[in-house]
Amino acid sequence: MIGVICTGFAYILFFRLIAQLGPAKAISVTYLIPAFGILWGALLLGETISLMMLLGSGIILLGVALTTGVLRRK
Repeated sequence: MIGVICTGFAYILFFRLIAQLGPAKAISVTYLIPAFGILWGALLLGETISLMMLLGSGIILLGVALTTGVLRRK
């Protein structure tokens, strides 16, 4: 029941995000899942974070920033 409620709530938020920002910017949120997976794994499960994980997360964040227009190429 918790999974159904949480998933339903997440879909409502996602569709509101699509309505407000448009589909191209809203889909970029899904690219953040690996970075947050690393964060929650380290905080809640005590997993170690390697340099390659941080590098990969940085590349993902850079890509999302370029896609959403937070950073602009000159």
